[in-house]
Amino acid sequence: MKKLNLLITAIAAMSITTSCSIFKSHKTPVVETPVETEKTDMNKATVNANDIAGEWNVFSVGGKKVTGEKRPYINFNLEDHRIYGSNGCNIINGDFTAKDDSSIHIENMISTMMACPDAPFEADINLALDNARYFNISKQGHEYYLVLLDNTRKSIMTLRRHNMDFLNGSWKVEEINGHDNNNEDVQMVIDIFEQRVHGNTGCNILNGSLLIDPDKSNSIQFSNLATTRMMCPDMKTETAFLVALESVEFAKKGKNNTVVMTDKNNKPMLLLKRIDVK
Repeated sequence: MKKLNLLITAIAAMSITTSCSIFKSHKTPVVETPVETEKTDMNKATVNANDIAGEWNVFSVGGKKVTGEKRPYINFNLEDHRIYGSNGCNIINGDFTAKDDSSIHIENMISTMMACPDAPFEADINLALDNARYFNISKQGHEYYLVLLDNTRKSIMTLRRHNMDFLNGSWKVEEINGHDNNNEDVQMVIDIFEQRVHGNTGCNILNGSLLIDPDKSNSIQFSNLATTRMMCPDMKTETAFLVALESVEFAKKGKNNTVVMTDKNNKPMLLLKRIDVK
């Protein structure tokens, strides 16, 4: 992913003198109280070590929900048992082991040494990673939650990641703003991993970006939309399609390989049907 590539480049550019251990000077454990805004279903929690792989946004730590534009994140790489990420101010990386008995151990953590004027979660994140001894993973809607626990099995940090991968692939547009679409050329390809969208408006070629808001379930937004400039007989459909795309805020699975995209008020904007790729 782009974040990881940038992170590896930044780490490679650091010298030993600009990094230091950040986890051994703290001894008091952080106990995370439940965050009432959103709860995980611990009865459905799993402890498959492979499920920890990938990038997670820090959802809450030290009993506080994490907010702000510079969102802390952690990436667990199972291939080399390395952990990468950001604590909201500095880049961090180290080693970890996770086992199916729900145990996890994080060590040899180093960090860049920037001083940030607004990094309210940095110290708690560092401390939680140091104290993590167990983990579990649960699912709520399209989101997964990774809970790190201390040696008494008390929650100390919750991480979250979306599960919008069902949007990956090619789609034809069946409905626009609640009306049937009869122009079969209106299609789109969504790439969640690259955060890109491209397709055909029924007249012109379309390209753009997409965003998944870490604070919202089922979140998907399209931005920086650009098209070629041909004139076609059916410009009305193109305009309606582009306006609908810019209004989309959420996406949910429908029946029979369909996806319903809605605006901020949950009004249907687009109905997509997956195109079978042979």
